[in-house]
Amino acid sequence: MTTEVADLDAAWVSYCDRVKAAGDSITTVTDDPRLRAEGYRYVQRLSNLAHQIYVEFGDTLTPTLFRYGDDVTPFGATNTDNNYSRAMLDPAGTYRITGDISGVKELLISIHDGEMVLGKLAVLAEVSLGDLKVDENGLLELILGGTEVPGNWMPLSDAAVYVNIRQFVADWERDPIAALSIERLDIAAAASNVTPSSVAVALERAATWVEASVAFWKMFSDGIKSATPINDFNEPFRPPAAAVNMAHSSSWWELEPNQALVVEFDVPVATYWSIQTYLPHWLQPLDFANRVTSLNDGQVHSDDDGKVRVVISATDPGVQNWLDTSGLREGLCSYRLVRPSTEPKPTATVVDVADVRAHLPETTPVFGQKDRDAQISARRRGVARRFRC
Repeated sequence: MTTEVADLDAAWVSYCDRVKAAGDSITTVTDDPRLRAEGYRYVQRLSNLAHQIYVEFGDTLTPTLFRYGDDVTPFGATNTDNNYSRAMLDPAGTYRITGDISGVKELLISIHDGEMVLGKLAVLAEVSLGDLKVDENGLLELILGGTEVPGNWMPLSDAAVYVNIRQFVADWERDPIAALSIERLDIAAAASNVTPSSVAVALERAATWVEASVAFWKMFSDGIKSATPINDFNEPFRPPAAAVNMAHSSSWWELEPNQALVVEFDVPVATYWSIQTYLPHWLQPLDFANRVTSLNDGQVHSDDDGKVRVVISATDPGVQNWLDTSGLREGLCSYRLVRPSTEPKPTATVVDVADVRAHLPETTPVFGQKDRDAQISARRRGVARRFRC
């Protein structure tokens, strides 16, 4: 056996041991059966995503934009209305992103200096849909790095590690989703075979990312809980490492089974906005295909007075704008706005579920079981369209 193969075998053993230890750490977080199960699944999801980032798509010579942050690889409060994709970059390289973006609701493309969980928080450059020029057929060509060129161009500083793309989808069944591709222009490289050393390096990076992610997002979740109003919202702000063109506000709900949180805000003026819920400890989105756990500007009912009212509860309150806690007593509620002209702060009131209607306008429509079934069926179809085709 060569030294290179021996090193690979050792890297595999180390990877397995480290991921197991990351999973074992879940037992120190919670004894709740539901959350324990969510925690183990979370570590499996992180392992899946780390494999894609470092093993399958880690080559900067032949880069690939791959989907992540969907319903099976979420992490760190990913947005259920986003179709995310990313590709690794060599900061000395020149790349071209192309695709038909006709009809896309909103798009953010950003260059990052590395992984947030590893202490890399910088967004080095960012453009939104309104910054991009497309031809008469809706085709986009964006150059990354190299010498500045006319048209769409983004610089790559020496710290650049990957490009991240967010496509915002309000109508999950109908909004266009661009199929984008990336290619390297400065080097014509044939695809290389994997080697023992390349896989060993990728396994070490993947294990490090899983370990760091479990610890970081637990710390982040605890920090959000300590700094976020309980059953109320903070002022919209732009947190470090987040998109420059996005504002965020949040609330930590703590509700008894018979209670509801009635959230109220003026309809924002923005290219996109949403409100959605997340698990404690790991900030995983709640099941958004089979339950109503998120709502966006294309899915909500707005009342006659120009306000949006959303009810967070475990029991269906019979209104369209319900966020289902799926039985959790606590969790994070996140409110996002993209390129906002107004940033209305939500207010929130804890009420008994039986009294919800008394806190809504008389004109708020009743939403019956057939309506709810149709709403969830549409969500399932939308998830299938976005992530299964």
